[in-house]
Amino acid sequence: MLRSARKRAGMTQGQLAEISTVSIRAIRDLELDRTGNPRRQTVRLLADALRLNGARRAELEAAAGPTAMRSLHDDLPAPPALLSPPLAREEETSSLIGLLRSTGHRLVRVVGAPGVGKTTLVQNVVSELHRTRLVPVIFLERPEAVPGSPHGSARRLVSRVAEVVGCAGTVDEVAGHLAADDALLVVDDRDLDDRDHRDLRGLLRLCRNLRVLMESCDVAPGRAGEIAFTLFPLDVPEWDPRVCDAAAAVGSPVTRYMLSRCALLYPTEVSSPETVAAIAGVCWLLDGIPAALESAASWLLIYEPTELLRMAQASPARLVMSPSRTEVPLVVWMRDALASLPPVQLDALRRLVDARPWAVSDAVTLLAGSVTDAESAVHALRARGLVRRVPSSRGNAQRFVVLNLVRHLVHSEFGTSSPPCGVPVAWTGLRDVQPLTS
Repeated sequence: MLRSARKRAGMTQGQLAEISTVSIRAIRDLELDRTGNPRRQTVRLLADALRLNGARRAELEAAAGPTAMRSLHDDLPAPPALLSPPLAREEETSSLIGLLRSTGHRLVRVVGAPGVGKTTLVQNVVSELHRTRLVPVIFLERPEAVPGSPHGSARRLVSRVAEVVGCAGTVDEVAGHLAADDALLVVDDRDLDDRDHRDLRGLLRLCRNLRVLMESCDVAPGRAGEIAFTLFPLDVPEWDPRVCDAAAAVGSPVTRYMLSRCALLYPTEVSSPETVAAIAGVCWLLDGIPAALESAASWLLIYEPTELLRMAQASPARLVMSPSRTEVPLVVWMRDALASLPPVQLDALRRLVDARPWAVSDAVTLLAGSVTDAESAVHALRARGLVRRVPSSRGNAQRFVVLNLVRHLVHSEFGTSSPPCGVPVAWTGLRDVQPLTS
């Protein structure tokens, strides 16, 4: 029936493929009856391209088999199960799902520091999309590392996608297999090299209904057409060692979570004001970064909460490293981020590092520069994840502080107090810092 309809329309298989976006191979297989269960969207695209309507369209769809026709969703494996939802990320989950469902956003990069919760958020979002059947999800799990490969795996992106969808491992074959369907491809940027990025662009060009969700630690501006979804540390109540508002602390999801971890080991002490104050302080000193909090919780096996607080006050970076002394990508990333700052931005960070919560208008005074200089510096530091927002009342100016972990790294390089302006930077490979100019 498809072959007859194509000939009546005066089309070759190549012309039908070009108009319908269905691959020539798929059309050939359908006409030779090699495809037992054609996808619903494929048949509809072919019917649209052949301008079939009424009885002839219904006849073609009936010939495809109404009970056998299936969607791409039915052919794809489910994304990995999420053992627990991301902590206090309901708004980010909703926003990211909305962004992926909206038109025009076909390549979305989830960016942020290591340990801030990107992987958990992405898995939560794709699990929800799969569960509700909003869009078929092609989830590429991180491959095993290959020695000598700078991107962890020697396998090409297209080959990995082809394996999941069940076709030959070329851009054209994968595109032909996906062109008829809405689909979301989920991949980690750390597994891609330049060739993979070119192939990814090729797939997006050939598959008009394909969208890509990519996880990345690179907070630098992305390629043209990308949308960056920046994930920041969790909001934590401001903490003062002299005064602790227990009600505000317990009202924070982050503090409640850490108290629940503490209760497993110190059930009789967890409700005491001293324990609540200590846990609230640890959460604040670790900037609400989920991976840092998990590492801190592991120290509770050998230190009680008040001892943990003293450790965090002396060196928050120490708590980020688990007692097993495993690698700490968060601290490495922060050092690299500081080392890569242009001199003007690094000077701005040094001037802001010990300031109490400040708005952009305050930064103008603190940086002794123009409004434009202050806006540019704060925007760059915020985008890099080196400063965090402080919760403020609605209608008031947004305020920020430098991350406590960053403050500790700055002081560990410069000494116990902030250096005077113009002092050369101690990080390896950096030039002397030049102050902001007005």
